[in-house]
Amino acid sequence: MKKREIVSTLMIAATVLSAIVSRSCANTQTPPSGGPKDTIPPVLLKVTPENESTNFPTSGGKIVLTFNEYTVVKNASDIYMSPPTRRRPTVKVKGKSVEVTLNDSLQANTTYTLDFGNALADNNEGNLFPRYVYSFSTGDEIDSLYMTGRLVDCEKLLPVKGALVALYTGEGDSICMFENPVAAAKTDDWGFFVVRNIKPVGYRIFAFNDKDGDSRYTIGTDKIAFYDSLYVPTKVIRDSVYELRSFNMKDTSACNARIADIELRMFQDYSTRQYILSKGRINPKMGYIRFAAANAQINSFRILGIDDTQIVTQFSPNKDSMNFWINESGVLPDSLMINLNYMKTDSLSRLVPTNETVIVAMTKEAIAESMTDEAKEKALADTVFTLNSVFDNTTVEQEGIRYNFEAPIVTQNIDGIVFTSTNPRNQTDTSVFTLKVDENNICSFVIQLDEDYQQGYKYELLIPENIFTDVYGRKNKSDKITFSLPNEDNFSTITLNFSNVQARYIIELVNREKTKTFRKFIIDKDESLYFPYVKSGTYSLRITEDRNGNGVFDSGDMFGKRQPEKVTVYKLADGSEVFYIPEQTDVIQDIIL
Repeated sequence: MKKREIVSTLMIAATVLSAIVSRSCANTQTPPSGGPKDTIPPVLLKVTPENESTNFPTSGGKIVLTFNEYTVVKNASDIYMSPPTRRRPTVKVKGKSVEVTLNDSLQANTTYTLDFGNALADNNEGNLFPRYVYSFSTGDEIDSLYMTGRLVDCEKLLPVKGALVALYTGEGDSICMFENPVAAAKTDDWGFFVVRNIKPVGYRIFAFNDKDGDSRYTIGTDKIAFYDSLYVPTKVIRDSVYELRSFNMKDTSACNARIADIELRMFQDYSTRQYILSKGRINPKMGYIRFAAANAQINSFRILGIDDTQIVTQFSPNKDSMNFWINESGVLPDSLMINLNYMKTDSLSRLVPTNETVIVAMTKEAIAESMTDEAKEKALADTVFTLNSVFDNTTVEQEGIRYNFEAPIVTQNIDGIVFTSTNPRNQTDTSVFTLKVDENNICSFVIQLDEDYQQGYKYELLIPENIFTDVYGRKNKSDKITFSLPNEDNFSTITLNFSNVQARYIIELVNREKTKTFRKFIIDKDESLYFPYVKSGTYSLRITEDRNGNGVFDSGDMFGKRQPEKVTVYKLADGSEVFYIPEQTDVIQDIIL
């Protein structure tokens, strides 16, 4: 069967409709059901004082909502008051009314909102009362502006539910850690938020999880998002505004139709004060230094008594830690003295060059363990290591064959490696290949064939013993792998033609939840990307602007005013971010960045 070719647009398969047919028979022994189930939520009959009341008392205030039926408070924590007070309002049910008591003194001449979220439901069937926001002012006027937005996870681009979006009029990057917001709102199931009854002034906007419920950002615990500049609201609250309606969170089309004024991307921000957090020795020849923040800058690194050429170092991808190995055949001292010059945060929160002497020692337990007869025998016997190959025949053309080592390789003899291909006529030829060290991990090598793989060929990679020697002086055992390309019959292919590429991008084919990556490319110029052996199913295309060129996604820095690297998901003509690839289909798509 020939493959179908789709040019210029990605194909979305028709939605599979499933119908569940239920059959019931009369049963004279079954009692009556008692009538149809109640599916109608409570109806609000009266609010005291009325919504948008002015001159509300600054102390001892109460708000009473009266319904047409008995109503319960399902989740009191869902009720949020803006601006927040130190003590949360108390909510009690009295007959068919819900009474809210404000326990703290309120600010004078201030507009407040009380968002009930999904806290209220009828007593019998649990039908939720639609989201209701009550507003009032302790002065003569009610602030009448609003703003909308959407909060998403910075990497997966999924909506963040239940986060606090906080507005401030004060200065300082850390204001969200030490002051309550002057206005706030919670995000709904779609990450959408509306901050109501605000003034026409410039606001600093932050969003955070607020796990402890104190309306303040806790670094290291909460995730954070921030808006780059001051935001001045201009939209006036009116009954006709679509975004101010109450929405059923299960109504996808209605919720997605809401317009967001801004979009915030939430990320995990770690401590940005840079200093040495910890250090240690894993074994006599390997140690580490951990830093308090990412992107550590080391100007010089020296181990006293060790020649610099015998030291191998490796940073973690986000540069918050560094491992080091010592390529010495002799016995090393239990304690190593390291002279380190790095960029450290001073008392004025500036990064300045700093010299520190660090003592990295083997622990007493590790020394004692290394002196046991069993450890000595293991050390004598531990002169070889097993090769660990990682590859997939569906991605070997792009990703090659990877070998992960426990320690850096100090010598290699690649002339001894043999890569062969055998054609369907059983003729075997030697293939030319390239071996490269992973730019992000010196303990990982990748072998790439220098010629195109052929369908129906059998490939064999033989690495004899003693080809590699690691920093511990160990040599590899032999390793042989054989494989062929998969049968194309049930697979599809994707060709993406990128143009107007003016930066470095990470291109990833991911599942619809953005939690699994099937293919990954890095581009910095116009080119075509080929994705062979794609199984039928639903996919998304994630595009990340790799600003620092390290090949991985980098999170943000609130105090450094650095947003996380920009991530987008390619959208089809109909706005969908998910597309379906059927079997035996060649998809060709032009993408202008």
